[in-house]
Amino acid sequence: MTLSPALPLIQRDLAASPEALAWIFTGSLISSAISTPIVGRLADMYDKRRLLFALMAISSAGILLAALAPNITVLIVGMTVEGVWLGVLPLTVGLFRDTLEPDQAATGNGLVIGVASLASALGLILAGPISAALGYRWLFFLALAGALVAALWAWFVVPATPRAAAGRVDWAGGLLLGGGLALLMLGLTTASSWGWTDPATLALFAAAALTLGLWAVIELRSADPLVDLRLLAGRTPAGVTAMGVMLGFTSFGLVVALPMMLAAPVETGYGLGADTLWIGIYMFPMGVAGTLVAPLVGPMSRLLGRRAVLVLGSALVCAGTAMLAFWHSSPWQIMAGVAIMGLGGSVGLTAGLNAVAADVPADRAAGVSGVVFVAKSVGGTFGAQLGALVLAAGAVAGVPTEDGFVDTYLLSAALGLLAVGAAFVIPTAVREAQGGRPASARTTKPAIPGRDIL
Repeated sequence: MTLSPALPLIQRDLAASPEALAWIFTGSLISSAISTPIVGRLADMYDKRRLLFALMAISSAGILLAALAPNITVLIVGMTVEGVWLGVLPLTVGLFRDTLEPDQAATGNGLVIGVASLASALGLILAGPISAALGYRWLFFLALAGALVAALWAWFVVPATPRAAAGRVDWAGGLLLGGGLALLMLGLTTASSWGWTDPATLALFAAAALTLGLWAVIELRSADPLVDLRLLAGRTPAGVTAMGVMLGFTSFGLVVALPMMLAAPVETGYGLGADTLWIGIYMFPMGVAGTLVAPLVGPMSRLLGRRAVLVLGSALVCAGTAMLAFWHSSPWQIMAGVAIMGLGGSVGLTAGLNAVAADVPADRAAGVSGVVFVAKSVGGTFGAQLGALVLAAGAVAGVPTEDGFVDTYLLSAALGLLAVGAAFVIPTAVREAQGGRPASARTTKPAIPGRDIL
């Protein structure tokens, strides 16, 4: 759900301060970071169909609460509850691995990433006109209707899965991990307003480091950890997680700088004077490109090799960002750069998830995938703050200059090269990742006539 175009209406209707509006996104970001690894582990252990409907119910309750919110505090709580929905991404990775053949599972992962990209792009375009015509609350009502339709569809087509792993959920580890991530994300999102060297900011980062360090010690000693850190240290999980962090980092050139540059007046010499609707239109090719290419990642990996596809995805993200640095004077140049970034991001993330699903044991696939998504969120949050610093450093009278935008894009592209390096860490094939042994056995597929995901 994209609320950015509706923020002025929300501020006016609920008499919200700019700081409170920021918490709409901060709360959702923190809850998703906390819930995703926990949902991933639950998906490794229990029936994924039941867990999917539980996530739908919790997320729908959050959306309804936000839609009916009488004040900004209730709206923030609703969006925080809705944020647990991000956990569906690692859940689908495990679900596809359990119920589909490897080639179909790879295509399914691509479809999920592609649809998510398209939905985000459509939200940027439609949120403004819908909120202007019907009111911002209809953004929530329409999202709730979509969730109910999706639940009805899932009831008929998503199969149940047997319990994949014995053991228990490490709730103590989940509490420490969630607390550490919450402190880290809170520090990152408030650093721009408090200052990076402010004692409160430094205290949050120190508390996050101590909490996450304690969590790591406990997890390494646990017989049944929430996140198997030894498994995560393997070449494929470590490489894909590093890629996730850096691709999230790289995205700040698009997420932070580009909308500001597009909205700048034409008189600046670099701005296009775009309103919210046109900003969404300029960024729409990212979602379209990602949707079209994601289902093709599986065939591309079989043809070129998965490492080559991983490198290609990261390189395209760098190329698209660099293109914005050198060519941004006309709409077609911007849309071309955005499309290339969309292609690269979708290819890189889909290929990375496919590699994780193929190389880690079946009873840990969803959990490791959850870590990848959390890493991408942390990287994106850190990158957004870094982008804001770069733009502010080159601003004149508080207005970013063209050189500031160019520097932001170039820094974003340079950081993306680290994702290319991380791709080379990942083994070229499953056998190499597992020391020459065949891939670990997948959970037996349930034979449920009439129920198929693809």
